[in-house]
Amino acid sequence: MRLASLPGLSMAVIKRGNLVWTQVHGVVNAGTGAAVRTDTLFEAASMSKPVFAYGMLQLVERGKLELDRPLVDYYRPSYLPRNPDIDRITARHVLAHTSGLPNWGDENKPETLQPAFSPGRYFRYSGEGYFWLQLVAEKITGKGLDALMRELLFEPAGMTRSMFAWDEEHLPDISFGHRGGKAVASHGMRGVMNLILPRATKWGKPVRDWMHEDWLRVAAELQPDAPPVRVRFQNAAGSLLTTASDYARFVSIVCESPRRASWEITDPLRRAMITKQIAVQQGVPLAWGLGWGLELGAPRLRFAHEGNNEDLFTSYATGDAARGDGLVILTNAGSGFGIVQRITRATTGFDPLSFIANMDPPRDA
Repeated sequence: MRLASLPGLSMAVIKRGNLVWTQVHGVVNAGTGAAVRTDTLFEAASMSKPVFAYGMLQLVERGKLELDRPLVDYYRPSYLPRNPDIDRITARHVLAHTSGLPNWGDENKPETLQPAFSPGRYFRYSGEGYFWLQLVAEKITGKGLDALMRELLFEPAGMTRSMFAWDEEHLPDISFGHRGGKAVASHGMRGVMNLILPRATKWGKPVRDWMHEDWLRVAAELQPDAPPVRVRFQNAAGSLLTTASDYARFVSIVCESPRRASWEITDPLRRAMITKQIAVQQGVPLAWGLGWGLELGAPRLRFAHEGNNEDLFTSYATGDAARGDGLVILTNAGSGFGIVQRITRATTGFDPLSFIANMDPPRDA
């Protein structure tokens, strides 16, 4: 960690579906020297996506969302350009990254949001698709992202240290992100929380209960002369705050188990999460399920996901579904990925292809 200029790290290991080991190292802020604790919150970055995908499959099981119904039947955001391929995108396409949408586009430049191919044809990693599905879920349920995921997953699973939206109560527990070994105090939500919290008090609506329209409203108040950045706030693709032990609980839920709680998705949908929907590249044993990347070249199938928020936080989680084993690593610097790779190889004995994969690979058309 010292060699990598990585200030802080939190890890958890599950065996046979049970959390058996947690460990923390380093500091949450290189400037103050405050130590990482087991309950310190890290930005999970793109590891948000499998968590959100699980919630969407819960909605599928409850009959509120259809995997193969076009999302425009539920809600079509005004910023999306007119394109018949967009009108065919479904929740399945979004969760498997086959929508053709870019990772991120600019709502003020419709050409940047055009799909690269007809949905379902190829793999193309897309945060845009997940954000659109988040808006669909809000329209279906009438609840904001964090409130919905608290109801569906966090509270029943005992993930008491997981949230998609920042709030005043947990602000002191959130690790700073680091660049070049130095804490970045103005990153993301941390830089605007002192402006947002008074609005929540004035409105009588806690931040964690806000819907996307509330975030747009506060953005308009804070910067009336600038178009709001719609993905700046709570975001299904990347704003999850969590601990290693909380995320390990989620990994265990995705693994096989002889008993499932009534709130969990049934085995057919759980298996669908970790069943190949699309190859990342043809002829390579790396694929995508519904929310998870799949390492098909391992001795047994491994599901996994990485995360990186602006090179300030890096993270990784992987599980062996058949054995119920798993590993979660959260770090508070972009330099953490080299450490993540070494820990993963040493712990699992496997060298994941996702560590070197191009997530927007060349296509034959």
